[in-house]
Amino acid sequence: MDGVPQRLGLVLRRDPFAPLLENSLAALFRQHSRDGAATHAVPTGGAPQPLTRYDDGRERINLGSNNYLGLAGDPRVIEAAVAAVRKYGSSTSGSRVLNGTTRLHLQLEDELADHYGAEAAVLTSSGINANVALLSTIGGPGDVLLVDAHAHASVHAGAAASRGTVSRFRHNDLDSLTSRLQRLEERAGAVVVVDGVYSMTGELAPLADIAALCDRFSARLVVDEAHGLGVLGAEGRGAAEQAGVLERVDAVTIAFSKSLASVGGAVMTSRAAAEGIRAAALPYVFSAANDPASVGAALTSLRILRSEPERMARTRENGELLRRSLAAAGAAPLPGRGAVLAVPTGEEHVTAAAWRAAFDGGVYVNAVAYPAVPRGQGVLRLSVMATHTEEQLRTAAGVVAAAVRAAFEDAPARAVA
Repeated sequence: MDGVPQRLGLVLRRDPFAPLLENSLAALFRQHSRDGAATHAVPTGGAPQPLTRYDDGRERINLGSNNYLGLAGDPRVIEAAVAAVRKYGSSTSGSRVLNGTTRLHLQLEDELADHYGAEAAVLTSSGINANVALLSTIGGPGDVLLVDAHAHASVHAGAAASRGTVSRFRHNDLDSLTSRLQRLEERAGAVVVVDGVYSMTGELAPLADIAALCDRFSARLVVDEAHGLGVLGAEGRGAAEQAGVLERVDAVTIAFSKSLASVGGAVMTSRAAAEGIRAAALPYVFSAANDPASVGAALTSLRILRSEPERMARTRENGELLRRSLAAAGAAPLPGRGAVLAVPTGEEHVTAAAWRAAFDGGVYVNAVAYPAVPRGQGVLRLSVMATHTEEQLRTAAGVVAAAVRAAFEDAPARAVA
């Protein structure tokens, strides 16, 4: 168990666990922990509220949660989860095709499909599994999945599991996508896959132009709206709705862990495609169905999203307020819209130092470095909730800007040392 290769007889075998034991990112995490600058897996002592209590007992302004609509602590959502457990138990104890379907699962699928104007929705146990379930079951030999290079890791994993070929195009680069579409064989099936909102930077995909390219080249279009649901669009259906192309998208995937204050995911698509997913996708056929509490919470959150549009408006307003406040304080974020903001920090040691200074200053953010972003392009990732106050956001912007400034000023000294 200590990582030393085992001698079997006279043969000294290579250790197949070596990729885990020698992982460079894990080594970096260990170094950060030794330096007291650990930026990952910070325990909390309460729900992800605008002011969250952390494991050290201190409350901080929380800009590191995906609880965009502020529903993770809403009493109605909590009671829905409790009521689901009381009625259906703590686990479905089986996959959807065996014994894992409850009336709640069917209600949530129906209401998600209605919300997106789709023929059907298929629930999965996570947002990651929504992408894997869909993308692993589309495409055959000779077909091509054209995936934005910065799409979520689950998009790339799902595409890699397809029987088709994966072709990455440069991030948000229409020329790169066009050239790849032009090189396709005449009979090859084509699917373009993008994030509506890119989770680490808050950038939006140029969906109107991408949809036009898909029309031109007879390609299918798949959009991951994990970070657009509940934030963008008149009805909160995401970046595709905001761009006016939702009806031209062949499948939308979402995660419940953001605006729906739960855990799970779903694919919204045609009825025939949904039936194909139910018949063939490993995350649906062979995975235990979503637990009742998570389904009950997501269903109630969806109903609140649809009945209280002011929450979406407040989230967008808070995002714009924080962008203005950061820029005024000298830490302008990357261009973007919605609930996710990214303040550039560059090298990993600057990112870690800025995170630590913000954390000590009373603000929790996410430190993002390679492989989540390209090497040397680290950011502090900030995300707003509908329930943040103006005072909290203005205060946090000042703390974050000061933290980034101090980290950059200290960087030359570290480099010399």
